[in-house]
Amino acid sequence: MNHDILPNLCEALYLLARFHAPALSDSLRGRIWERWAARALPAAGVWIRQAPGGLTLFASKSASGLRHEIDGVGACHSWTTILEAKAYSDRGPSKADLCLFDRKTFDLYVSRRRAGEHGPHFRIMASTQPFDPTMVKYCYLYSIIAVDPNLFPLPMLVRMASRPMAGSYFQDGILSELVRLGEAACGPLEHRYVPDGPNHIRFDVRQFSDRELADLLWIHQTVSGDLLEIIDAEAPAYYEGRAENLVDRIGIFNPLVRS
Repeated sequence: MNHDILPNLCEALYLLARFHAPALSDSLRGRIWERWAARALPAAGVWIRQAPGGLTLFASKSASGLRHEIDGVGACHSWTTILEAKAYSDRGPSKADLCLFDRKTFDLYVSRRRAGEHGPHFRIMASTQPFDPTMVKYCYLYSIIAVDPNLFPLPMLVRMASRPMAGSYFQDGILSELVRLGEAACGPLEHRYVPDGPNHIRFDVRQFSDRELADLLWIHQTVSGDLLEIIDAEAPAYYEGRAENLVDRIGIFNPLVRS
C-alpha cells in the first residue's frame, strides 16, 4: 500500500471543500458535491472507484439486508475507502448524518468480514461546511476521518509531523501527541472494530478517554490555525493554487469561482 494515498485523498477533498464548494440550489448542491468528491478518488491514486448512488460495497450487500446508499468507494490493492459527502448551505453534517454513516458502513463491514475481505477499510466524511466540534470527537473515537474546510485533515497533519522539518512548524510538546493520537484517530475501521479470529470482532472501550478526545481536538484546531497563519505569511495562495490545479485535473466547474 502507498502510505501517501490517504493523505493525498484527504488533501484533495479538503481543497475542494475549502475553495470549490458547489454554489447551487439545495436540491442540486448535494448531488454535485457527491460527484466532485468521488472524482477526488482517482486523482489521489485510488485505482478502483464506485460512483455515487451505489447500494452495495462493490459486490457486498449489507449483513442486515438493508440497502445503504454510498457516495463513493475506492480501492487500491487490499485498501478500501468509503466516502460520504455532505454539502448543506447553512450547517455541517448533523448527528443523524454521522451516526447513519457510522452504522451503515459497519453493517457493510460485517458483510465484508463474512466474505473474507480483510481490509483495511477507511471511512471519510467530507463536508463543505464545518463540523460541530463534538462531532469531530465522535469521528476520532470511531475511526471516521472528518474533512472539514476549516481544519487540515488529520492524515495530512500526521504526514507533516513525520517530516524532518516538522519541529519548525509545530509548537513544543504538540508534535508527539499529534502523532500518537492522530495516527490512532485516522486509522482503518479494523483498528476500532478489531477482528478477533475468523468469526468475532472486538472493541476496546479504553481507547480514547474523554481527556484524550479533548486534547486531540485542541491540537487539531490549534495546529490547523498555526499552519494556515504560516502559509499565509510565507506562501500566500499556496493551497488556492493547489485547488485550482486539482479542479483542472479532474475537470469540475464551479460557477462561484469562474465566469
